[in-house]
Amino acid sequence: MNAEAALAKRRYALGLGLTGEGLKYFKYWIIAGVLVSFLGPLAISRYTDIDLSTWFYTANVAKWFTAFVGGGFVFALVPNMIAVGMTRRELAVAMGVFGALWSVALGALVFAGLLAERAYYAAMGWTQGIDANDTVTALGSSGDTAVFAAVYPLMYLVYFTAGTVIGAASYRWEGSGWLLLIPILPVVFSLDNALYDTEPFGPGWMGFLGRFIDEWGRGPVLAGIALVAVVLTIAARRILIDIPLRSKQA
Repeated sequence: MNAEAALAKRRYALGLGLTGEGLKYFKYWIIAGVLVSFLGPLAISRYTDIDLSTWFYTANVAKWFTAFVGGGFVFALVPNMIAVGMTRRELAVAMGVFGALWSVALGALVFAGLLAERAYYAAMGWTQGIDANDTVTALGSSGDTAVFAAVYPLMYLVYFTAGTVIGAASYRWEGSGWLLLIPILPVVFSLDNALYDTEPFGPGWMGFLGRFIDEWGRGPVLAGIALVAVVLTIAARRILIDIPLRSKQA
C-alpha cells in the first residue's frame, strides 16, 4: 500500500514539476507576449484609432503554443521517462496533471490580462473589441469581459489535449501518427469558431464545421468543447499506455 501511495505521489509530483518547469522555461516568451499586448497598442495609436483587443490575439496565439507544449513535451518525455524507470501509466497521469495545471495557469493569465486591458483601454479612450464575422464587436462591461475570458482555461485544455494526442501518436506510430491532425484540428477549430463567432487563429478552412454549429448557442458549444477535451484525454492516455518499449540503438 505504501508503495502504491509512493507511486501515486510520484506521478502527481511529476505533473506539478512539469508545469513549473514549463512555465519557467517559457517565461521570457510569456513576458514578451504580455509586453507586446500592452505596449503594441500604445505605439500603433500614434497612427490610427485602437478598436481591437490586442490581448485577444495574444490569447489565440497561446492556443497554438499550448498545443505545441502538449505535443512537444510528451514526444520528448516518452523515451526519457521510460528509460529512468517510470511506467507509461505514470507518464499518462503526469501529463494529465500537467495539462490541467498549464491550462489553468495560462487561462488565469489571459483572464487577468483581458480585464487589465479593459481598464487600460478605457483610460486611453480606446475600444476593446474583437473582429467577429468581419465586424468589430466591443466586449462590453467588465462583467461581459469576465464572462468572455472565463472560458480560456477550457480552451487551452482542449488544445493541450489535442497536441498531446498528436505528439503521443507521432511517437507511437512513427511517420504516420501526425496524420491524426486531419480529424482533430477541424473539430477543435470549428468549436473555437462557434464559441467566439469569429475565425480561429489559423487556417480558416479548418473551421468549416462551424457552419453547422453556429446556432447551438454558447452553452452547448462549451459542453461540446468539454466533451472533446475528455475524449482527447482518454485517447492520449490510451495511446501512451499502449506505446511499445523500444530498445536503444547501438
